[in-house]
Amino acid sequence: LKNQLFNSSGYGLDLVALNIQRGRDHGLPGYNEWREYCGLPRLRNFKDLATVMDPTVARNFSRLYRNVDDIDLYPAGIAENPLPDAILGPTFACIVAEQFRRLKLGDRFWYENGGMESSFNEAQLQEIRKVTFSRLLCDNTAVEAIQLVAFVKPAEWNPTEDCETGKIPQMNLASWKNEPVWS
Repeated sequence: LKNQLFNSSGYGLDLVALNIQRGRDHGLPGYNEWREYCGLPRLRNFKDLATVMDPTVARNFSRLYRNVDDIDLYPAGIAENPLPDAILGPTFACIVAEQFRRLKLGDRFWYENGGMESSFNEAQLQEIRKVTFSRLLCDNTAVEAIQLVAFVKPAEWNPTEDCETGKIPQMNLASWKNEPVWS
């Protein structure tokens, strides 16, 4: 998206430059500060930087920044080597995970958050946690058999099971039997 963002008359914006400037405008700490926040070791120099991303990219950073502590979060975050089986590196994975944690804990309607009259009790939560997408498909579609993990193709560890065998867990609604109806 270099010089192509909102390109209507031959002139576009550079998304990476825009994101770097946004980070600076909002006073975001640099990449190394975020690494430390996430429990990752601080980078001492550009040689250290080459251990967490492609060495050629690290060399380019050394031409653009005087010190590793000056590196902006966005370009370094997208340049990090991804975690195994992931598309994000450790710093961005940490930031995204922290954001989701805060969204969940700050949402009074999140089903696991207690303290409200209408909150689920522990027995109800245990039943809710049994629900899988495979069970949802079994109960609400014409599917008669499905693999245990619906979004992963069948394999030895993920066999296809008949919906009625009981191998795909079902929720027991008995925990709700004497609950008042909330309106």
